[in-house]
Amino acid sequence: MRSILICVALAVAIIGCQTENDLERPTVEINLPIAGDVVTTNDGIRLVATLTDNTGLLQYKLTLNGIDSLNGIAADSTISMIFIEGIPDENKAYYIDQIIPLPDSTFNGYYQATLECIDIEGNLSLRDTVNFMISNSIDSDPPEFNVVGPTYGDTLMPGEGFGISGNTTDSQSLIYSRIYVGTVDGSFSLIDFEFANIIDNTVDYNSIGWYLQVDTTWTEGAYHMYITSWDNYSGVDYEVPFYVFH
Repeated sequence: MRSILICVALAVAIIGCQTENDLERPTVEINLPIAGDVVTTNDGIRLVATLTDNTGLLQYKLTLNGIDSLNGIAADSTISMIFIEGIPDENKAYYIDQIIPLPDSTFNGYYQATLECIDIEGNLSLRDTVNFMISNSIDSDPPEFNVVGPTYGDTLMPGEGFGISGNTTDSQSLIYSRIYVGTVDGSFSLIDFEFANIIDNTVDYNSIGWYLQVDTTWTEGAYHMYITSWDNYSGVDYEVPFYVFH
């Protein structure tokens, strides 16, 4: 009977000494880049961050994405990269200071860095994020618009109209441009033209001589003149809304 009591006492003591499961999240903080920073493709992105945990860190994950809502038509060409790195020796504190190289093909625009980590117990940190800009060192200047067309927000009646003149230019490499004039929902198009062969990095509207005059065949409602243009590193757009009523 005495031996049974001793075994029970030892079992209780062992259970009482066992460590409870770690449920505490690790923490991450991005120190660089800071919000609003502009980094260049020549320099790359300097990532400085601090990671901490009460028991030990296992790995971290960094994600870089273009911000579609800010980059507009350039969104499909912004880079997206994911880096996953292990943390040596299961340190409780880990300091990151590294340069992330950027390829020459990186588009100009707005980007977001997101950092998170997990500890040795599998707890996932809350994410830290920062928004910044990337400027391509080869060509940071987007195409420019010098276009005259409908008056911004004007209302046109039958018999009224407008001409389209001016140009779209780029400092180095205008490779594509498209102009659309029609209803905002795309149901009625007046002009929808792609400039596939661009000479001297310029689209010249003066030589085309477009003039549009409202008649009863035009659908009533919201219209716009919408121009998109691309060079090798930037995509931009230009919009002038107007309205048609009979």
